[in-house]
Amino acid sequence: MKFCHSCAAPLENPQFKGPSESYCVYCTDDQGTLKPRQAVKEGVAGWFLEWQPGIDPQAAQARAEHYLLAMPAWAE
Repeated sequence: MKFCHSCAAPLENPQFKGPSESYCVYCTDDQGTLKPRQAVKEGVAGWFLEWQPGIDPQAAQARAEHYLLAMPAWAE
């Protein structure tokens, strides 16, 4: 299975498939270019807020930052 190199979304799922072979539709623009790190971080933090309704928004931002470090597109 292929995963987004930016957020780990499953690229074989039509919901996530976009114009890029390496990144999902949520992490790219309409041409398949990777969005800026801050935009992706906001998206991941939003996903944490939906997935874990009791989480504090600041904690979601911190978790998103930590999560992105594990992704190939954002690894340092």
